[in-house]
Amino acid sequence: MTSERWKRIEALFEQTLATPAAARPQFLQTIGDSEVRGEVESLLQSHWQAGAFLDEPDRFFSSERFEADTLSPGQVIDRYRIIREIGRGGMGAVFLAERADDEYQKQVAIKLIKRGTDTDSVVRHFRNERQILAGFDHPNIARLLDGGTTESGLPYFVMEYVEGFPIDDYCDAHALSVVKRLKLFREVCAAVSYAHRHLVIHRDIKRSNILITSEGAPKLLDFGIAKLLQEGDEPLASMTGMRLMTPASASPEQIRGQPVTTASDVYSLGVVLYELLCGRSPFQFPSQSPMEMARVITESEPKKPSTALAQTDNPQLALRNPRFVKGDLDNIVLMALRKEPERRYQSVEQFSEDIRRHLEERPVQARKDTIGYRAAKFARRNKAGLAAGVLIFLILFGGIVATSRQAQIAMREKARAERRFNDVRKLANSVLFDYHDAIKALPGATKVRERLVKDALTYLDSLAGEAHGDPALQRELAAAYERVGDVRGGESNGSLGDVAGAVESYTKAFGIREALLALNPGDTQARHDLASSHQKIGYRLLDTGEAGNGLEHLRRALTLYLGLTGEQPASDDLQLELAGTYNKLGAAMNQRGDSIGALQQYRAAMAICEKLAASHPRDQEYRRRLWTSHEGIANVLWSQDDIKGAIEANSKALALGEALIADDPINADYRRALVLNYQHGGDYRKKNDKRGALEYFRRAAALDEELLAADPANALTRIDLGYTHKRIADFLANLQDNSQALVHFSKALEISEKLVSDAPADLTSRLRVATCRAGVAGMQARLGEVDLALEECRKTIGLLREITEDATNAHQRFKRAEAYEYLGYAYLALATSSKASASEARQRASDARDMYRESLNVLEDLRSRGAMDINDEVWAKEIAAQIAKCDTILGK
Repeated sequence: MTSERWKRIEALFEQTLATPAAARPQFLQTIGDSEVRGEVESLLQSHWQAGAFLDEPDRFFSSERFEADTLSPGQVIDRYRIIREIGRGGMGAVFLAERADDEYQKQVAIKLIKRGTDTDSVVRHFRNERQILAGFDHPNIARLLDGGTTESGLPYFVMEYVEGFPIDDYCDAHALSVVKRLKLFREVCAAVSYAHRHLVIHRDIKRSNILITSEGAPKLLDFGIAKLLQEGDEPLASMTGMRLMTPASASPEQIRGQPVTTASDVYSLGVVLYELLCGRSPFQFPSQSPMEMARVITESEPKKPSTALAQTDNPQLALRNPRFVKGDLDNIVLMALRKEPERRYQSVEQFSEDIRRHLEERPVQARKDTIGYRAAKFARRNKAGLAAGVLIFLILFGGIVATSRQAQIAMREKARAERRFNDVRKLANSVLFDYHDAIKALPGATKVRERLVKDALTYLDSLAGEAHGDPALQRELAAAYERVGDVRGGESNGSLGDVAGAVESYTKAFGIREALLALNPGDTQARHDLASSHQKIGYRLLDTGEAGNGLEHLRRALTLYLGLTGEQPASDDLQLELAGTYNKLGAAMNQRGDSIGALQQYRAAMAICEKLAASHPRDQEYRRRLWTSHEGIANVLWSQDDIKGAIEANSKALALGEALIADDPINADYRRALVLNYQHGGDYRKKNDKRGALEYFRRAAALDEELLAADPANALTRIDLGYTHKRIADFLANLQDNSQALVHFSKALEISEKLVSDAPADLTSRLRVATCRAGVAGMQARLGEVDLALEECRKTIGLLREITEDATNAHQRFKRAEAYEYLGYAYLALATSSKASASEARQRASDARDMYRESLNVLEDLRSRGAMDINDEVWAKEIAAQIAKCDTILGK
């Protein structure tokens, strides 16, 4: 009998026991599988034959074994003194306690397992909850403070004492509107999403497990039956285990004893939202018998929330008018409550995002997407300006040419043309700034932004001819070119990856701003704008053949920002931009091998960001820059071989990133930055903790896959995913898992080739192609695919000969050294292959030596330029050792 079949039999046996005796025959007849029904009946027969002796503890245990499981007021557990009992449930009792020492005053909640239920299974669940909470750090999840075991051997843990009201009671007591209830519910979703990202399903989400504090902050409690998500072929699945749950809020799959997923928590959240909106459960149970409740939940459909509200006569529901719920909100709630897990929202983020879109009068996923529906949503958001906006947008591009001609006909026509020109100019600014900002952080927005770039460039180039002699228009034009550069190939997650296109747009903005400052050198705004242009051009040039020019631009940006902050020291915005410039300059210096200078820049940025974040703890932008500083410091420390320091800084960066994503779960920029943190975390651990490093890389790959699925046009995500596949391939190659290493090298190669196809001028991506192709060749050689390996080696050498990178760009030079090193490994594998004859082995060993020598030549050149750090010197020694190995084969 399989484990799955036994779990089903066990679940049905428990349901039968919970059913009133008179109804048990009827319940047994509902089991369609006669073999399963027979097993359940056999278990029942054994249970009845056992009689009551199992309930007589004196036969097996002393009376002390079943003493009362209460803790008396004044009793001390570890450092805490019991005040009173505040509640108990199926597995444990909870007590209010306070610090018993004089260190400081603090009240806590202590959860202790119930005497008589401390079986191995229950204790395991109890300790599971303690372990789960220990790994959590989220403002909306009750925090674990301590834990241990009592003198009598019972486990307990100490957690944050939450003084508040269940979410429905709080909403009713404060007469919250539907909108405020939805916003509060989204905060709960953020907490559940955090748990899911940490591979935990709650499995018992209900109103009483969500308390709202006096400050209005929700706290998610009771992970007593939570389950860690299983790893393997089905990463989101979790077996039911002990079928502990609250039936009224449990999903149909939980009721049936089937495996649960994150979609099960989505269902329970749907129940909570239904109750918040309607003041009642989505189901009405004729009785409280488990069989009847199970039947209703698994077979009946809930009424629409608006229908349930319309049919109620409860005066307390007056604020929840059905018209506020009817339509999209009905569909959102019912989608979360669908019987089939695969038809619900597949993540809590999707559920929360649909609520946000509903609040902003935007189309939602839960409703069929038709042209009429989207048009109605747009009209509702833009009632006043819809007609004028449609007309202006239609004439956006053709109108400029037409009005220019009409201006020459007559003064009257000229005035009309000017008015139309100003309207088009205003709309263009809205498209480039307001609309862009509204979608830039959304997954899947890249295609829309790509279309925006194409249309905007046509408009901007035509407008440039009209801007001479009009400083205000020139300033607007420069800002628009800069924004277009951000979308084409800027540093943000929404970039299209067109680095050359970004530099082109940034340069146009720079030229305009430089001319404006020359006309008025004392203009503070002009200096600020020019500093921004220097920073953006400089950072993008670092990955081109003009890296030295890029570093000079960043230094000029720093000089301008230092002057501006000196004049306006109280400006937080300027301080933030100064910190951003320090971060970018740190990256540039580290890339060129100046680790000491890089560390100084990053620490200067961190000092500013820590001060700003402390003054504005809720401002995400300050915390985002601080996150960047910590990760930059980690990278520099790693280059200095300070592995411990690098891991510590990387952990701080990860903590900041997780907290920001908890506040804004769908922010694609945050999620991409978290990917980089995991990638770097894998790099830092690869020397001393290979298993941990591989786990970090796999987490990065999983996040990359999610981001790329949501936004297939995103170039930065492709770069990240390609890098992650390469790192995984390296690890698997070291473990001699050559076939799987080949799979990951091939994926990395495919991604890099797509990047080169989209941006042929990106030298770094072309060098990545060479390295990945050489990696493929190496694995083919190990697997005995000699002809394929030789062909890949020839292609790689040809590609490297075509690329001429900037000799001063240390980053690209290191990439070339890596590509030749990988070629060396490929040829050496061919030389040592069992299929190679003596002459072939000698020739391939000679080829390998040549490739290693090319790699070492690059590193020696970098050493002469002062660009080598400790890790690079270790790398050079490893390559020298490979050359010696080839010499041995060649008899030199």
